[in-house]
Amino acid sequence: MPPWQYLYPRISPSAAPVALEAIPQALWFFLPAFIANPMAVVFGGGPPIDLGRSLSDGQRIFGDGKTWRGLVGGTLAGAILGLLLSLPFDLLAPSSSWSFGPPAVAFVASAVLSLGALLGDLVGAFVKRRMHLPRGAKASGLDQYDFVVGALLLSLAIPSWSVPRFFSGDALLGLLAIIVITPALHRAVNLVGYRMGKKHEPW
Repeated sequence: MPPWQYLYPRISPSAAPVALEAIPQALWFFLPAFIANPMAVVFGGGPPIDLGRSLSDGQRIFGDGKTWRGLVGGTLAGAILGLLLSLPFDLLAPSSSWSFGPPAVAFVASAVLSLGALLGDLVGAFVKRRMHLPRGAKASGLDQYDFVVGALLLSLAIPSWSVPRFFSGDALLGLLAIIVITPALHRAVNLVGYRMGKKHEPW
């Protein structure tokens, strides 16, 4: 049996190239979510989202690292990236399976993915504060996947766009690839941010 059929047994040999194309496609469509958090760090600063407030446990709601500027900047950066990635296909091959859709759709869908990623990161920060973990402390699993879960869940607000790209048919293989590759990519991006002086910790 060909190797890919152990991973995805429903793929016939003739359909394998099409199915395996779903992996880079899913990563391509998820790029706005991947870039949202790094761009939130770049554009961050200013008033924190929680306005410095704490809950009854004495811990901040989110912490100083989650700011309005970061939330807006990261969302817009992801939206613009999705639009730019899609434009060549819109101009040269509008029916390409690599297109994010018409410009308005590409912008909105990418903004939703990016906002979802940042909201997922906010939830992760909230959970870490409840665990009495300080800002920047490691929380394995939570650090790597909070933004992925947030982005995917919020993308369901536009199911006509997200379902065929992440949640159905061969796209499920791409979704698996996102889950597998995220820890390594997350580590690499944070290491770059640390060396650039944008992050206090390399994780």
